[in-house]
Amino acid sequence: MRSTEHLLDQLDRAFGGDAWHGPALRKLIDGIDEPQAKQHPVAGAHSIFELVVHITTWIDVVARRAGGEIVEGASLKENFDPKTPWQHVVKELERAESRLCDSVARLSSDDLEKLVPGEPRKIESEILGILQHNVYHAGQIALLKRALGLTP
Repeated sequence: MRSTEHLLDQLDRAFGGDAWHGPALRKLIDGIDEPQAKQHPVAGAHSIFELVVHITTWIDVVARRAGGEIVEGASLKENFDPKTPWQHVVKELERAESRLCDSVARLSSDDLEKLVPGEPRKIESEILGILQHNVYHAGQIALLKRALGLTP
């Protein structure tokens, strides 16, 4: 299996497939409505809504970087609009994941060894980083669902 094929497999598993670690990110947010997504059941923690916006932002950043674009870092505050409908947030998450997979599919094994434009790390490391990032936040979402009395 080529390196890019392996990365695509892992992206798919972590996002919507059969993830080793537990429920995949997209499966975790199935069935959550907007009022649930915007609740803060854990004091001082982000809501599911806020986490999904944050995840989407960073997936998009990595997709653009993998495509050769120089992209400055982003923050939740800069990219968070609480007036955005939940359904739109979920669709944007799906679009960002699709853009990331498209960017990765276009890469060769040699491309993975190149540095991220404007960053000191390799493209492969950037992609592995977003995988880790998404799994970390998927765990947070699972805990928030439990705190809301929803089954993760």
